[in-house]
Amino acid sequence: MRKNGGSGQEWRMFTLGIFVDFPSCPKLVAFAVGDFEYIETTTTELETPINCRVYTLPGLVEQGRFALEITPKILEYFTKIFGAPYPLTKLDQIAVPDFDAGAMENWGLITYRTVALLYDEKTSAAQMKEQVAYTVAHEIAHQWFGNLVTMEWWDHLWLNEGFATWVGTLAVDYLFPDWDTWANFTINEYQQGLGLDSLRSSHPIEVPVADPHEIHQIFDAISYSKGASVIRMLSNWLTVDVFLAGIRRYLKKHTYQNATTNDLWDALTEESGVNVREFMDTWTRVIGVPVLNVTEEDGLVTVEQHRFLSTNDATPEEDQTIWWVPLGVSPRPTSIVDPNQTLKTRKLSFEVPQQKDGGFYLINKNFTGVFRTNYPASAIRQLGQAILAGSPDLGVAERAGLLADQASLATSGHSSVERLLDLIQYYKNEKAFVVWDLLDNKLNNITQVFSVNDRTYERIQHFQSKLIDRMVHELGWDFPKDEDHLTSRLRGVILSCAGRSGHEATVKEAKRRFALFMAADAAEQDKILHPTARKMAFEVAISQGGVAEFDQVMAYYQNTPKQDQQSMCLMAMGAAVRGQELIQRIFDFALSEHVRSQDFPYMLAGLSMNIKARHEAWGWLKNNWDTLVSRYTGNMGMLGFCIKIPVSKMADAAVLKDLDDFFAEKDTKEFERDLEQAKEGLRIRGKWVARDGAALESWLAGQGY
Repeated sequence: MRKNGGSGQEWRMFTLGIFVDFPSCPKLVAFAVGDFEYIETTTTELETPINCRVYTLPGLVEQGRFALEITPKILEYFTKIFGAPYPLTKLDQIAVPDFDAGAMENWGLITYRTVALLYDEKTSAAQMKEQVAYTVAHEIAHQWFGNLVTMEWWDHLWLNEGFATWVGTLAVDYLFPDWDTWANFTINEYQQGLGLDSLRSSHPIEVPVADPHEIHQIFDAISYSKGASVIRMLSNWLTVDVFLAGIRRYLKKHTYQNATTNDLWDALTEESGVNVREFMDTWTRVIGVPVLNVTEEDGLVTVEQHRFLSTNDATPEEDQTIWWVPLGVSPRPTSIVDPNQTLKTRKLSFEVPQQKDGGFYLINKNFTGVFRTNYPASAIRQLGQAILAGSPDLGVAERAGLLADQASLATSGHSSVERLLDLIQYYKNEKAFVVWDLLDNKLNNITQVFSVNDRTYERIQHFQSKLIDRMVHELGWDFPKDEDHLTSRLRGVILSCAGRSGHEATVKEAKRRFALFMAADAAEQDKILHPTARKMAFEVAISQGGVAEFDQVMAYYQNTPKQDQQSMCLMAMGAAVRGQELIQRIFDFALSEHVRSQDFPYMLAGLSMNIKARHEAWGWLKNNWDTLVSRYTGNMGMLGFCIKIPVSKMADAAVLKDLDDFFAEKDTKEFERDLEQAKEGLRIRGKWVARDGAALESWLAGQGY
């Protein structure tokens, strides 16, 4: 062991870990043996100080400094809000180079992938700081939700993962209030949960588990993201203070025991005096989420709830559920007397709310309610005009959430791609990172799905390039040393969108900087090409170049000691590679000893975004399926990932048939849910292209693109 700090060095083999045997509440246990360095600190605000250490391989320990700095603050914060101390006197965290899971909350010794724990202020992209902060907070939350109190059975997995996701976000927002953490939650966790739950192949949050093969398949966006989203909705409904008081009651009663979802509801009910189970049962025990169809007539707004499916074809049998929906109407209608504005029936009418200036009204203020809102065209126009005018009554979460809803409704056919693009044009003055991150995502999704038509693809690219032009020139390429975090993130997403859309000045500068970067020594490279802009520049260079640029990125991958940089290279090569020879080379490389098996998905994710190579990637996957089965069986859903990701942007009926035919005679127990979700996604996108392809072409042509 080598301790970092002090004048001496101490070497020995060591064992870390703790085993506590509570028969009714077993703990996750880990031991680590090897040559590691560590840095350490101690909590300062707890009755019993906790020693905190971060362990790494030799030479990497300073990259654990950020994680170490936030660890005691998170422990102190959780001790305060949970009303229960962390029961051990030490908390060790270790970066493991070869680790299938992102992280694991072993009691007293949390294990992480290297990229989930280590962050280098000089060489890591800006988003990596958020990833480390959130992952550390999530895993420390499990020391209470998971270890101190453990779920009774896998049916209640979401009690661990959904809660840790929510409270981990709460902790990051507490530590970094200027990061717009909850707005970011709205475009990430919230959207992932709603997206998966809009499929027939989804499952309830509380899902019966009768077969071991089913366990790893529910470590998904329902247990984590929808789980966290409904907890956020409930905490907002009860108020966060009352909710956390109920959490303290729950933890005190069930310490070192197993618990169920109903145990949590009972504690919250006792604390709040409100029947929480009545409110929450449909959200956790029933598949799906609602869409609120909004109509206006004679001065009244009517909202009517139905099950939302991305296929827009829910049968009467599938549309029986009446959710309790916190409407969050702003301005507040005087006719709704319930302080929580809870819709408990199929539909409700109220007077058209008016802002002081006579403009728009909004449903789902702050986007804490877990539902989609389908406004009439007139309401969308009013909201769009308010966005264009920079109305202070529409915050970042509202602007992002509105766009996400309309994108989802366009995909399903509840709305149309023309209405979505009309709305996007109102965002031309937008300056918030979170909103631009979502805009980039949705524009790229349209580009990917409708790329079956070359002319449409080129026109979408032109539309994106024009939309992004002002922001490209305003932000430029340089990342000032003391720049605030969100501005750095914004510049990164603007450059990414510009490069991908073929923005002429951006492509030219990316190629110039790439050449300088590859010719420079390591000490100068970060000055030439900031880590946050590096992936985009690598993609542009490879896609606009050829073998030479591909070889340069490959060499950079092999020479860099940073795993986050290696992951970036794999994604960039996958996203930009052209030609059968290079496609074959990247697959050969990805299965070689140079690439950790856990990192193969990075390359696959890149290829899924590559319209020039994704079909070849799917063909390669079929030809090498036996190798992947041998490599990944039992590895936390990796086989399902290998199926879903390569086809996740395709809209081809031929690929859907190929999926059916290829897996018809194969054992699919390990990835049955993922396979069905892949098929359903292909059907949804295929219908979208058939329904809106001509309309999209007409809209773009009519706008002069």
